[in-house]
Amino acid sequence: MAAKMTPQRREALVKGASKAKIKARVDLTACTGCEVCISACPVPTCIEPFGESIQTRGVFVNFDLCIGCMLCVKDCPWDTIAMIPTPKTEGKTTSLECWQDSSALIFDNIDLLDERVSTPLVASLKNTPSEGAS
Repeated sequence: MAAKMTPQRREALVKGASKAKIKARVDLTACTGCEVCISACPVPTCIEPFGESIQTRGVFVNFDLCIGCMLCVKDCPWDTIAMIPTPKTEGKTTSLECWQDSSALIFDNIDLLDERVSTPLVASLKNTPSEGAS
């Protein structure tokens, strides 16, 4: 289990994450919200869950904390996490802001999601597939 997040630890992790050459991106067309990736990640709050039901569950990656260790990719039972070059994450806070396929079930239920998740997802629809694809 990862150590507790303190302001000092978060600052150190953000500094370390800024040097990562790759970041994790979750593809919501296959993510079930099982949270195996959260257990695998050594950085607290790097990967966060959202949603209450099968139609709205998923996870997202906080790019400011992702250190590019690839443990989430290795442990994901659905092969739904891919690593992308850090330059493709510039200007984005989370993996929700990277292009998402609008065929994902989550988009049929976007009105059920809280604003912290729905707003970046709607914005991701405006991006082209080549921007977020690995």
